[in-house]
Amino acid sequence: MADRSKSLELKVGIFVFIGFVVLTWFVLWIGDFKLVRQGFTVKVTFSFVNGIKMGASVRLAGVDRGEVKDIKLTHDNEGKAKVTIIAWVDYGTEIPQDSRAWVNTLGLMGEKYLEIIPGKDYKNVLKENEVLKGEDPTSVQEVTDLTKDVVLQVKDTLSTLQLVLGDMHEGRGTIGKLFTDDKLYTDIEEMFADLKKHPWKLLYRPKDTR
Repeated sequence: MADRSKSLELKVGIFVFIGFVVLTWFVLWIGDFKLVRQGFTVKVTFSFVNGIKMGASVRLAGVDRGEVKDIKLTHDNEGKAKVTIIAWVDYGTEIPQDSRAWVNTLGLMGEKYLEIIPGKDYKNVLKENEVLKGEDPTSVQEVTDLTKDVVLQVKDTLSTLQLVLGDMHEGRGTIGKLFTDDKLYTDIEEMFADLKKHPWKLLYRPKDTR
């Protein structure tokens, strides 16, 4: 009786195992899932990467083609910081050597990802572990400094404009006199009225008496 019970449990176990294998294969087949993704790695160098992290997406012309596998911080011969992003991309992805790459952001406050815009030289594409020089993103501090400079320039312009308007209001300067001196305004008005009646005066040149 005990042997028959063990035999039944063994048969049920084998049946459940086979069913699990078949179900797993069916799910993977429906989803076109590959147990081993084929691809290769390329390196993109920057001086500043603005907080991108490992696992971030790698997009080629806006299409997801891989992910960031590693980020290494080193220094060049001049002592400047050098950041190398190790990017894994799907097999068959062609990245011309004249492509552009930078760290982009999804939305204003979204996650960072590596954006690659392919170039035109498809005769020379990146191979395994080859290097592409990226374009450094603008830091928040640089934006702040630029905004500060623009504000200061606008402030100086407004101050100058305020002085000019003050001179005009007080009648100082040629333009100020034009707006405040009735005689000057009348003389100019009469001159234009005379030219309107006698336009030939614009072409008239007195003869040289010497």
